[in-house]
Amino acid sequence: MPRKVGLAGGFGARYGTVARRQYVEIVTGLRSKHECPRCNFQTVRRWSVGVWHCRKCGFKFAGGAYTPTTKLGEIAARATRGLMSPSTLSTELDSLRAGARVAAPIIMPAKKPRTRRKKPAAEVAEKVETKVEEETTGESEAPAEI
Repeated sequence: MPRKVGLAGGFGARYGTVARRQYVEIVTGLRSKHECPRCNFQTVRRWSVGVWHCRKCGFKFAGGAYTPTTKLGEIAARATRGLMSPSTLSTELDSLRAGARVAAPIIMPAKKPRTRRKKPAAEVAEKVETKVEEETTGESEAPAEI
């Protein structure tokens, strides 16, 4: 008996290769982390069917069943931002109904991933110097006990 390998390994030889491949594709996308629309960190996980939750900022939002964004949602977002003419919108919706893939979204300037700011070395050195000065002045001002 062959080994069960991968996410669809539990299916064995049943259900056909196409169905198993589609299952693996959906489940891997479902279990992976996605980008939060509010804080832009890769911390969004699925809360329940169609509900997504960012573990960093706590933002909960509605999306697709298996992905946080859907093709129809992307079209709606571009239309509300005013990046599409009404005729383009109607043709994209018609092609979506016909089963065609949606045109690639307009490429916006890439945002740099947010990282924590590090204090410059000069500030850190100044803080250390002031602490040392406070300690030395504090010892000399204190009355000596005998």
